[in-house]
Amino acid sequence: MKVTVNRTTVELFEGARSQHAVLRYLVHRRMGAAKLHQGRIYDAYGHEIGLDAPLREGQIIKFRITK
Repeated sequence: MKVTVNRTTVELFEGARSQHAVLRYLVHRRMGAAKLHQGRIYDAYGHEIGLDAPLREGQIIKFRITK
């Protein structure tokens, strides 16, 4: 399935969670996987979602690194 993270489309397996999408995004951007725990994940409406939130085909999420 395809999910969009910060305007980047990533290919994932069925049943993937938000953490899988963000990890794929971080690898694509050549950033360290440790950044996963330094940021927050939001859905397309701006609501914060957890690392274990289930995803569906075509979903849009945003990952923001907090300081």
